[in-house]
Amino acid sequence: MSKNIKNSFLYKAVVLLFLIINVYNVKAQMNCEISITEGITMPVCYGESITLSVNTNPVYIYQWSKEGVDISGENSFYLTIEVTQNNVRYGVKVTNVQTHEECSDEITVTMLESFEITFEQTQLTCSNNSAENGQNAKVLATATGEGYNSFIYEWGCETNEDIWTNPSNPQEAIGLKAWKEYYVDVTGITSNGDECTQRATFTPKAYPNPTVKIISTPSDTAYLQNPYVKFGFEANMDSIEHNSWSWAFFNNPENPNEISSTSPEQEPTNIYYQESKEGSPYRVELTVKSADYGCDTTFSADIIVLPVKLKIPNIFTPNGDGINDYFIIDNDPTASDEENEENTRGFEYESYNPLKDYYLRTELTIFNRWGRIVYKSSDYNNDWDGGKLPDGTYFYVLECVGQYDNHRYQGSVTIFGSGR
Repeated sequence: MSKNIKNSFLYKAVVLLFLIINVYNVKAQMNCEISITEGITMPVCYGESITLSVNTNPVYIYQWSKEGVDISGENSFYLTIEVTQNNVRYGVKVTNVQTHEECSDEITVTMLESFEITFEQTQLTCSNNSAENGQNAKVLATATGEGYNSFIYEWGCETNEDIWTNPSNPQEAIGLKAWKEYYVDVTGITSNGDECTQRATFTPKAYPNPTVKIISTPSDTAYLQNPYVKFGFEANMDSIEHNSWSWAFFNNPENPNEISSTSPEQEPTNIYYQESKEGSPYRVELTVKSADYGCDTTFSADIIVLPVKLKIPNIFTPNGDGINDYFIIDNDPTASDEENEENTRGFEYESYNPLKDYYLRTELTIFNRWGRIVYKSSDYNNDWDGGKLPDGTYFYVLECVGQYDNHRYQGSVTIFGSGR
């Protein structure tokens, strides 16, 4: 046999052997066996995420299926699922795009049955509408499920605060706030020693807020020469009965957040020493408490304190038409000092306060032109219509006693159109 023939035969044999090995290797590489996430064994826990995967190859395409139905878009070499059902069959079909060979595999995912977590709030706590408030709510968590011999409870919250539990029953969390979300991680242990953990959340409820209205005399405005304001409150406490209260008064216009005085009385009287700064009111706070429940709620009101600038008319017309029928003396905080001193302005009234709101005591005396007293009143109530006096000009003296100053006003006033 010639050398060329031998060489030709040997070449063909080598090529054939290479092709056989190549085909064998391609077939050997078509391994579709599905594997599960390392470290996870079945049955898995409810809600657990696991990854199914097969060998990857750039010339392969993949199609995953669930219960024999292709899953749209799942064309990678792996499939991540959240397990929420038991005995669910998943499959994969692998295709070699070069050789058009195919292989497939299936796996049934088994799951430990889930358990149920229920909550019972064994004690309400304090409320402040939607704000986190109170620290004495108690909540009991109970897990139940077939196949579980015992449960372990671990309480927590997103702000990582320490949560206290009942020393004799770790299922019960204590010292919780109202309107704050808490969670409990419950680990169930089966008779085979398998463990599953589930989380549930709970937001403690609260007693309804008491409805309290702060009332005061005078109601919203006090005057510097009569700066005594009596406070009280009307309350609808709903399910919580209040058994104590405290007042806080903020009387410093330079530091409006500084407490000037407090009072435990139900109806305290507060004395103001300075007028409100640039119209900013003074704050008053009332805190009502329930010792039985450890709850307290704070309410607030505002009081404006103004200087006294009386406006005294120089004419009134007691003709019965309902307009300017009385000699009405009122406060005019918008009047200038010059206007206040002249006391000659005339006006019509829709509403006014009695003089006792402005000063501690007042005394009004009216004289005729001969100096005879024709009318006199202590703590004048703006109710003089001239009596039976005829039209004409009269003179008044108003003595005012205030907390810090005494004022004397005098001038003339004309009765006109009375027909007398």
